[in-house]
Amino acid sequence: MSDTSDHFTLEEIAPGVHVAIATPRGFGLCNAGIVDLGGRTLVFDAMLTPQAGEALGRAARRLTGRPVDFLVNSHYHGDHVRGNAAIEAGHIVSTHRVRELILERASDHLASDRREAATELESLRSGRTSATPAERATFEGWFEGILATPEGWLVPPPDLTLSDSLIVRGRRRAAHILSFGGGHSPSDVLVHLPDERIVFLGDLLSIGFHPSLWDGDPPELARILERVRGLGATTALPGHGPLGNDSDVRRMAEYVAVLERLASGLRGREDGASEVVKTPAPAPFDVWKFSSFFAQNLSFVMGRGSS
Repeated sequence: MSDTSDHFTLEEIAPGVHVAIATPRGFGLCNAGIVDLGGRTLVFDAMLTPQAGEALGRAARRLTGRPVDFLVNSHYHGDHVRGNAAIEAGHIVSTHRVRELILERASDHLASDRREAATELESLRSGRTSATPAERATFEGWFEGILATPEGWLVPPPDLTLSDSLIVRGRRRAAHILSFGGGHSPSDVLVHLPDERIVFLGDLLSIGFHPSLWDGDPPELARILERVRGLGATTALPGHGPLGNDSDVRRMAEYVAVLERLASGLRGREDGASEVVKTPAPAPFDVWKFSSFFAQNLSFVMGRGSS
């Protein structure tokens, strides 16, 4: 298997800065970043499976000429951390809270995912699914990747933790590892390369994919995205989808605003809860993949009450 692999495609977006964009049928699911700091290598996110993580670590060593020194976990969700052990980084970096969540939940979440994956695959392959043709390949890769992950696979937690910021410097550039709190999840981490005006955002940003927001705080996500925009980055790597820019960060905040507006209207109706599943995503979000997530997000926002 080549370094580009079945799990992702590599693109150099600045000298010594590469992104790994997850392929639809691969076992990566989330995007990742590789940064040559100059004498040090940083990787952002570990992908869904040990297979994808191993391929990502191999690509990082080839591209930078050295082992991975720092692996940043953007948050604790399995599609971003289950490759941790396979990358064999010198240090795994995230917030104190992400470390706690990996220790508390990673094993149980993998076991739960494995129980559900076979059923989900059968539904996809038999046509008993709400997934659109455009998103079926991604779902198949997702569930196949879960089943390909060994039972009981362990996710090593971060051993280097931060509260809100950590700057890692090399001879070539500095990477600013930042947390503005929790929006997509209880604790989210991003990497900012100020000289290149690049930001790796994990699931704080989705492009062309509905995010999952029911483990987070949507109003806080909108506030975090405003802080991200204040960094002045011109290139943004989302957790899912193609490379984007400031307009995509703004659109993600608009997505949250749409949910809040729709939820506000439904709360005032006696049939509001039942109408959630009938409420379509408005343009431009109506063509986004993971379409079933929209109703779940709307239901979650409704249940939270007004912000």
